[in-house]
Formats: sequence, structure tokens, C-alpha cells
Amino acid sequence: MRISLLLSFVAVTGLFAQTTDSLFLRVILPGSDTNRVFGPRHRIAASTLPTAKAFINGKEVKVYPTGAFVGMMTDMPVGDTPLRIVVRAANGDSLAKEFVFRRPEGMKSSPRDEIVIDEAVLRPGQDLWLTAGEPLTVRMKGTPGEEPLFDIDGVVSGVPMRELPPSQTGGIEGIYVGRYVPDDDDACGPTAVRFRIRKNFFSSVTAYSKGLVSIIRDSLPRVAEMTGKRPFLNAGLGSDRLGGAKLGFCSPGTRVVVTGKVGDQYRVRLGETMEAWLPEEYAKLLPPETPLPEALTSSISITGNDTADFVSLSISDKVPYLSEQQISPAALVVNIYNATSNTNWVTHQLTAKNIEHVKWTQVAAQQYQLTIMLRDQQHWGHDVQYVGGSLRIVLKRAPNVTDPASPLRGVKIAVDAGHGGDNNGALGSTGAKEKDVNFAVASLLNAALQAKGAVTTMVRDTDVNMSMTDRADKLFAFNPSILVSVHSNSTGEGSDAENIKGTGIYYRYTGFKPISDILYKKMLEVGFEPTGVTGSFNFSLNGPTQMVNVLVETAFMSNPEDEMKLIEPAYQKRIADKIADGVEEFVKLKAVK
Repeated sequence: MRISLLLSFVAVTGLFAQTTDSLFLRVILPGSDTNRVFGPRHRIAASTLPTAKAFINGKEVKVYPTGAFVGMMTDMPVGDTPLRIVVRAANGDSLAKEFVFRRPEGMKSSPRDEIVIDEAVLRPGQDLWLTAGEPLTVRMKGTPGEEPLFDIDGVVSGVPMRELPPSQTGGIEGIYVGRYVPDDDDACGPTAVRFRIRKNFFSSVTAYSKGLVSIIRDSLPRVAEMTGKRPFLNAGLGSDRLGGAKLGFCSPGTRVVVTGKVGDQYRVRLGETMEAWLPEEYAKLLPPETPLPEALTSSISITGNDTADFVSLSISDKVPYLSEQQISPAALVVNIYNATSNTNWVTHQLTAKNIEHVKWTQVAAQQYQLTIMLRDQQHWGHDVQYVGGSLRIVLKRAPNVTDPASPLRGVKIAVDAGHGGDNNGALGSTGAKEKDVNFAVASLLNAALQAKGAVTTMVRDTDVNMSMTDRADKLFAFNPSILVSVHSNSTGEGSDAENIKGTGIYYRYTGFKPISDILYKKMLEVGFEPTGVTGSFNFSLNGPTQMVNVLVETAFMSNPEDEMKLIEPAYQKRIADKIADGVEEFVKLKAVK
């Protein structure tokens, strides 16, 4: 068992040092001799000879058959905490490496015996556009027990701030907030907020916000045109490693009503009751005198061809829209904003095979809604784009299965191997790279699908770092029925890698949950622990609505037991075969009539 795992590891990683009996110590985490940390916990990941013993700060830890071992630093205080890792061979030889975790002090109350303003804790921290009636909230940290003021040059001076009680600030004294509501006469260009605390009768300590405030009196709202490849609207200003939560994509050329700006995102008004946020990189501001978009809808036509159905809505302007899959019964709902109905007929041709009926509703002022009821209860993908003077909605049909005994024959399927090139992805304790594991599994999956008769493409077919835009371009050019993205998971640096393991499936749109459920059950048959099926996932390749898509997080690179399986060719083939079987089961269940 140990020999086969060792050879597999060498095949995946190319680290031939482990083919000898010489003692070695390879440390993956921490990544440098001195490591700045901001919490009391940090995981350790390393490897040595499988026959050696390993010690972390004097405590022996388990060495796995691959030579991997992990551990946790816990309860690290502020300041420096030493780490010593020692490995010892059966013949008594030993190696050691030493590290330091440096945890800085957190925020502290400013001293009371000196008038200060902490310039690192001034808000607004990013640029803002405001109009009359929109409150501006500012924040600062300074000497406790004072009476600070803030000013906006040319607008207002001497606005008092109040100190928040320590119970609202995590025990920190000297946190102040203030508020100003611009009136109809206020206006200013980009201006920093000035904060002041009086030192004496003659002088004050002052500081300026990093974010600049613009109070715009006459030129808001104004119009922006959505530009670039696949521009999108965000639900809010929140963000994480996957970006902000997206509401949906729109066509380039769509015109939106801009009512404000925070940082690098424009606030967009959708109808009268909803707003969204448009990243600046996807927006072109039109001249202030540009009329606000107000569309009038006209007739609806429903047609089809051999592979898809089409709903075309005549409309007078390119206004924003959002689509939503519904299930039980299956339907596609498209909300079109800044639009009012003048739809007086809906023409349904017999060539539209999968559309039961289409209805429109004026659900609110400037919000027009199309509901497209489907005969097939499985969503196979849709696209919404402006074409000429119409909004065209394309609804894919199920792939044409000619042989129920071979349901994948002729079905177009894309396989994406995550990461690549200089983007290694997660690292296992042995140094195995996620990009290599992903590519190995994806290549085997691609072959397994082809063996079942599928027409496939590998989105990443070499060891290169493809951008998500390039991956999407290749996908749309291939136009598959199904996309499977292959990744391997990893826990954070503050989590216990030994206790976090297992497989998980991720999807974004509710109509694509059925394939996720099937693949999850297949992955559990490989022998991985369950971590669940996760929806509304904001991964880029879960974003396209045009194809059934799913992300497989095979197992955790950070967990030594999972890593052993992920770098073992026999397990890689089992994973690939199970995914292929799951895709086949999904198509057989949902496409065979």
C-alpha cells in the first residue's frame, strides 16, 4: 500500500526526492520562516519519509502512508510564537526546521493624555456619490471623551460626532460616528471629509478621509450603458473571494439608470422598488442630458427549431432584465425593468416544442414580467439577449438521445480542470498541486465520457492558467449541453485539516440541482465523507445560464487521507468513472422520453 501510494505521489507531483530512503522534511505550511497571522490558530502541513516520526513543538503527530502529516497551532497570543518541526528516521537521523508566527496587537483605544486621530480608521474609505436626502455617515477613531467635528468644504462645517459606547465597538473607546443629510441646495465635487478634535483654543488636530464625497445636485439620475463581455449586476456591495453576489447578466448596450456610486460600483435603479450595483469596468456613462431609458413593450412571438425554442419580445429600448429558473412546475421568469406593457398579442408557432405558454404581467410600475411555462420539467439552459429591436430568449431543449441504451451518444459535454499554469490551486501536505489532480481527473473523465459516446471538449487541455473569460469564451463557442468543472477543496489556514474532509457538489441555479444531487451520490460511492450539495454558488463557471453546469469538489487536498486518494491513479479513475456514470444517469433520467 505504501509503495503504490508513494509511486502515485511521484507521478502526480514530479518530486522524485521521495523515491529514496534519505530522510527529508518538506514544509508546505507555514510558507516562510516568519509568518504574520491575525488569529490564534494556524494549521501545519508537511511531509517526510512514510517510515519516519514527526513532532510539532515536541508533540508527536501521525505520519500517513504518503509521508504527509498535519497539525494545529492554537491559542497563539499576541507577539511571537515559535514553531519547531522535527522528523526522525528509524536509524536515529533527524531533521528540524524552525518558524515564528507573529501576531500583531489588535485595535486598541487611543490614549487619553494626547489628542490624536487614527487616520487608518476614517470613513468613508471609498468614493461616494450622493444626492439630496441621502444620508452620509462618517466614522473616526481618536482620543476618547472628546467632542470631534467633521466638515465638507463648501457644504457644511462643524457637524458634531458622538462617541459609541465600548459595548458596540468590541471594547474600544474613542470610536465616533456622525451623520449629515444633504439638502436640495448642497453640491460639491469630489471632496474629502475633514475630521477635527480641538487641542486648545487656537488649534485642532485634523485628518481627512481617504474616500471622496460628491454631492450631485443636477446630474443624477443619469444613464450608463453596459459594456464589455457578459456585463452583470450585483445584488449589493458585499464581496468575498468569489466576488459579490450577482443578480444576473445583461447584454452589452443595455442602458441603466444610475442614481449613485460607492467605490467602483454604480448604484442602478431597477423600476421603482429595486436597486442593483454595476461594476464600473462594465459601465460607460452617457452625457448628463441623455434621456432616461423607458421602454414600451409590444408583441411576443414564440417559435422553435431543431434544438431550441425562442421567445422574442418587441421592445423600444434596451433596458435591464433579470432571469430566474423556477421548478415544480418548470418555468423561466424574465423581469424587465424600466419597461411598461403595450403587449396586445402573443403568437405561438407549433415549432416551439417545449413551451406550454407565455404570459406577461405588469407586476409593478416600470417592471414587466414574462413567465414562460415549459413542458419539460428539466431546465437545459437559456440565454437572454437583445437582437435588433427585440429581447430574444433562447430556451435549450433536452439533447436528442437516439439510443436509450447509450444516452450520452452525441451529447456535447464540456469538462473543465480548475487552475493551471502558475495557478497551482490548493497544495496537499506532500506538495501535490491541485491543478495536477484536477487535470488528471478531468482527463480521465473526458475519456470516460467519450467512451460512452459523448462529444466532449476539455476547456483547459494543457497546463496553462486560463482566465475565466477565456474559459467562458471556449465554452460558448463549443455550446455544450452540460459542463462539469473539476476542482479539489482545501480548508483555511485557521482550520484543522485533519478533521475537515470529504466531497461536495456546487451549483448556482435551482434548475441545475438535479444533476448535482446525482453526482453527489456517485461521489459518495467513491468512499469520501459527505460535505453536502451547495446551491447559489458564485463560482464563475457556475454563472452561465446557457448550459446545465455543476462544480465537483472531489475531496480536500488539505486533508492527508483525502490527499492519499486524490493522488492515487486508481482513485482518480474511480472518481472520473463515477462522475461519468452520474452524467449518464442524469441524461437518461431527464432526456430519454
